[in-house]
Amino acid sequence: MVQDVRIEIDVNTLERRKNITGTICFMFNYHHYFPDQDWSDFVVRILSWGIKSCKGLMVSEVGRSYEFDFMDGTPIVFAKKIDDKHVEMSFCEGGSLKAEFSGLFTIQQLRESLLSASKKVIRTTDRNKWVSRDIDDLKDLLLSLEKYPL
Repeated sequence: MVQDVRIEIDVNTLERRKNITGTICFMFNYHHYFPDQDWSDFVVRILSWGIKSCKGLMVSEVGRSYEFDFMDGTPIVFAKKIDDKHVEMSFCEGGSLKAEFSGLFTIQQLRESLLSASKKVIRTTDRNKWVSRDIDDLKDLLLSLEKYPL
């Protein structure tokens, strides 16, 4: 059965230091969070990596797997393309490759969630006049994901 997945960003937590940090996590089935609802990480980099992985899933052959990484290294999400529309995602934490949760999700919903989250972050960085190479890279990746047909 296909389940719901979203990437949640709390733009009110975004801070500009050397990198832009803030709260970012996966939310599945409307009430489960991974790694944690209050997970703070390098939001711009995580989204950029996520877009690259999503684009890989969109163009790859069935059976190919991609990772959705976090900076800390221990939480990781593996996504395996099941067919042209679906991906099986395994949410692993604690340095173990054993999944705490797995589910079947649509590539389209994953893509739309990455687009939405990235646009929210870019609006916030533009409003605050934050400039960096990572932000420019995210903007380029966002445009390429928007233009790439599903």
